[in-house]
Amino acid sequence: MKLVLELNNAEIKRIISFYQDYSVQSSSEHVLFMAKTEFVTVTVYNSNKVVFQGIDAKEEFNMWTLMLDKKQEDIIEEKPVAKPKSNFFERSIGSDEVGTGDFFGPITVCAAYLDDTAIKLAKELGIKDSKKLTDQKILEIGERIKDKIAFSLLTLHNEKFNQLFRQGFNMNKMKAYLHNKAIINLLGKLNHEPKVIVDQFAEASLYFRYLKDESNVYRNITFETKAEDRYASVALASIIARYAFLKHFDLLIETCGYDLPKGASAKVDETAALIIKEKGESFLQNIAKVNFKTVEKAKELLK
Repeated sequence: MKLVLELNNAEIKRIISFYQDYSVQSSSEHVLFMAKTEFVTVTVYNSNKVVFQGIDAKEEFNMWTLMLDKKQEDIIEEKPVAKPKSNFFERSIGSDEVGTGDFFGPITVCAAYLDDTAIKLAKELGIKDSKKLTDQKILEIGERIKDKIAFSLLTLHNEKFNQLFRQGFNMNKMKAYLHNKAIINLLGKLNHEPKVIVDQFAEASLYFRYLKDESNVYRNITFETKAEDRYASVALASIIARYAFLKHFDLLIETCGYDLPKGASAKVDETAALIIKEKGESFLQNIAKVNFKTVEKAKELLK
């Protein structure tokens, strides 16, 4: 369920204050604030629209319409748009990324090719989006498929991420560069050019604008939201990217000496505060995305 309110700045501040303890990082430059509880996701957009999604979306939405005394004209009805059916096992290259919402750990991008061998594997293993699988299951499937399918995997470690951010790259621009490179690398391993599908994180025009300074840009791309649910090639890419992320994350824990939590949460804020206290803020440069609000929250905890 998806319900939308259009609010003024003062009302937006109330929403953000109310859900502050459940805030999470969003990779979208259009999102001002996002919070996730066990039963609802609340997304505040720069346009002052607030979207409620999840099991308790209706209850949270009704609570705020009462608290803010909202009239019918403030309520935006979002009707789901029917998408054309896709061939889940269509032979194609799928590209997806993992780690963009994690304060600790790298960003991993994978482009994977779904050929006959990969289709057989995907059917045998019941392949689906990595976000719907446990980390243990990801590791098991990753071990089984990593040497049997064609893919290109790129890892952006946080030292480089922070350097690029200081140079003016936002998250989506980095992702565009990584997807473009992974796709070109994989096509170089094939003797033909299959359909290429990217799990959409930006409008196509913006994606290519991010790449305007690149000399080699692959353009014959189908952009799909929630593509990992609609194409096995993207689901495979998602799993391999998550598998690589988990391997890097475990190594990061081993080398830095801290039990690092995944994602962005109050627990992450506390861990960042402990690291700053014991090692100093500069220590985060190699293990964390320091543009996240987590750093500010960690500093507040230390006051």
